[in-house]
Parts: sequence; structure tokens; C-alpha cells
Amino acid sequence: MCDVAKVQKIAHCLGVAPGKVQLNEEQVVTRTSAKQEAVAGFATILESLANESKSETAQNSKATREVEAQVYQWIEFSVLYVAPGSKDRNVAKQLLADLNKLFATKSYIVGHFITLADLAVYYAIYDLVKSLSPVDKEAYLNLSRWFDHLQNRDDVHQGEPLLNFTTIYLHGWATGTHI
Repeated sequence: MCDVAKVQKIAHCLGVAPGKVQLNEEQVVTRTSAKQEAVAGFATILESLANESKSETAQNSKATREVEAQVYQWIEFSVLYVAPGSKDRNVAKQLLADLNKLFATKSYIVGHFITLADLAVYYAIYDLVKSLSPVDKEAYLNLSRWFDHLQNRDDVHQGEPLLNFTTIYLHGWATGTHI
């Protein structure tokens, strides 16, 4: 999760120059800004990017101290649980089920608008969602709705091919006869 490309993508979403982003000798992601300020650690880097950004997402992420704390917790959760968990089949299945349950009553992870928490989780599960079959996507409809909503933002998908979530496609894939 804490790779250079994800930091650069999130910086782009926030409309901020990523600066020099690399892994240090301990394999911790680090960022050196244009002002030559160095920060290390995924959550710390995202916080510094948000502080430099004037974007809606950055402002939503800092709306109140409570929102800021929740966003930070979700970023840490995405680093410590989501990214590694999406590589283990059983953990990934539980993770998807938990996120699907969360999105049964919410449109975004924190509050009523997109925040850094959404971006961190989106990029953490991107490869996992990409690998899902249409039947799996149908099983996680709430998560699929959230994911599809985010991927349709130009600042989020950044030219990557859009994953297919249309119901017609999902039904066409399962060619069996239903009675």
C-alpha cells in the first residue's frame, strides 16, 4: 500500500506536486516537498499533502477535529490491515464483506463527502476489486457502488481503464438460465 505510485496518485487527486517520493533504506515511503521539507510514513505524507492542498477532498478531510481523527484512523487502517489483508484470500473476503456492510448506510467512509480516507482505501483495494468476477462484484453491491462512484471521478482514476460494474454486464457474464 505504501508505495510511491499511490502517494503520487493521491497527490494528483489533491492537486499538489508530489515532490520527491521514494522508499528509504528501511522501505518506509518518504516525501521531500518543493520546500525541501522531508516527511516519512504514509499517513504523515498524506497529512502534509492535505495541508498544502486547496482541494475539496483536502478541505473535507480537515472539516473538524473529529473528522480529521477519523480520516487519520482510516488511513492507518488502510496501511496496516487493508493493503496486507487484500493479499490473503480469507482476509480479503472478510475485508470486502466488512466494507460492503459499511457502505450499506454510507456514501463515503467519513462524513458526507469524499476524504483522504476514501482515497487511501480505494487505492489499497484497487487490485483486489479489479480481480473480482462479476458475480463477486454483485455480492458486494454497496462496495461496488462506492468504488464505481470514486473511479468515475477523473482525478481518481487518472486515465486508468474503468472497471465494469454495470448490471447488464454482470448478468451477461452469468449465462445460466434462471427459473
